[in-house]
Amino acid sequence: MFPVRALFELASFNAGVDFRGVDFGGGADFDGARFDKGADFTEASFRQSANFNSTSFSKVADFRSASFRMNANFNSTSFSGDTNFRSVSFSGGSDFRSASFSGDTDFSHASFSADADFNSASFSADADFLAASFSADARFTSVSFNGNTDFTSARFSKGAYSGYSSFSKDVYFRSSTFSGDVSFKYSSFSEVADFRSASFSGEAFFKEALFKDYVYFEGQPKRKGSCDQTRLIFQSANFEKSDRVSFHTLDLRPHWFVNVDTRKFVFTDVEFNYDLKEELESLKKAKVSAPHRLLSIACRQLADNAETNHRYQEASRLRYSDFDSKRKERYHGFVPWRLDWWYWLASGYGESVLRAFIVFAMLIGLFAVGYKYSDFEHVAKPEITQTAQAEEKSSPATPNKGPKRLGLDEAVRYSINVSILQKPDPKPQSSFAKWLVIIETVLGPAQAALLALALRRRFIR
Repeated sequence: MFPVRALFELASFNAGVDFRGVDFGGGADFDGARFDKGADFTEASFRQSANFNSTSFSKVADFRSASFRMNANFNSTSFSGDTNFRSVSFSGGSDFRSASFSGDTDFSHASFSADADFNSASFSADADFLAASFSADARFTSVSFNGNTDFTSARFSKGAYSGYSSFSKDVYFRSSTFSGDVSFKYSSFSEVADFRSASFSGEAFFKEALFKDYVYFEGQPKRKGSCDQTRLIFQSANFEKSDRVSFHTLDLRPHWFVNVDTRKFVFTDVEFNYDLKEELESLKKAKVSAPHRLLSIACRQLADNAETNHRYQEASRLRYSDFDSKRKERYHGFVPWRLDWWYWLASGYGESVLRAFIVFAMLIGLFAVGYKYSDFEHVAKPEITQTAQAEEKSSPATPNKGPKRLGLDEAVRYSINVSILQKPDPKPQSSFAKWLVIIETVLGPAQAALLALALRRRFIR
């Protein structure tokens, strides 16, 4: 036991060193020390701060089950052999900035109670963080992972930051739990990136990230449908092999995929549960330029994917959102001088059977009212016999008959016939009636066609 601070600054250990179970009651200072052979700190206890700044470990460095009660400083430390921090407890802050790990590194089941800082560290071989626990912020910005990296079942209770990092081999975050926000902005994943069963309670940012191979995101069936199950932001991420990107058993939202080509992604048992207004607000909050247009493109590509894979109902809603996003770009969507506004009003962009039918029925009803109060010609009588002609000539003269008016039932039938391009009798006599027939001859068939389109899409779905 070292009751006072153990000072080993710039010390050089040419043989193997055994500090197993040693209690550094006053802390320890190994600043700039060199361990040319193995260094064993298994189950060592550091009650005060431990300083291994710029220390060099040429062979195995073993800290299994060690306990750091205060700050642990491994800034710029060099680990040339295998490194073992399995089940280590870091009660204070842990600083591994710019540290280099040349051999296999094991932080499995390690516990970080305060901030863990691995910024600019380098892992040349495999890095194992299996079931590691980070109770405060975990910083892995600009870290180079050159071997396989395993964060399976790791727990991140607060923020996790891994932006600008590179993963040259497979990386696993299976069943990891992210309780706060997590950032992988501008990071690159050269091989498999596995996030299956990972849970994101905050937002997970993958903006501008580069994925070169397989990517897996998979939710948990019991949590599917929970609005806070997963929040993944992939805006402007680059997927070099988009047919190797898989989303399974997740609730997704279109604005996550702005500036991403999703047409070849594999979506299995996913649902797009969203409100278009909230989608646009999220993009505006993120200060995305041209949010309406970009969201429209994202919805269109997702709709193409859904239709290609026979998810027609989902495709229908996404196509509706595509058009509606563009419509709402100006004047809150009230733009009657634009054709797409009338397309929306008449049939919900060809996606709503009910709306198309109601508008069609309204057109027939409105024109029927107009016909009821319009003048029509009398229908010519059929040819009569000579006897009837003689009787008609001998009968007293009758005054000329005036314009004909239709009853309500006749007016409705007349309107229906005009809408389906028939030429019903009687012929319109007044100018007003003639104009009504001309206008309905244009609007009626057009609305009937929109109704037929909506019905066709409904039957396809």
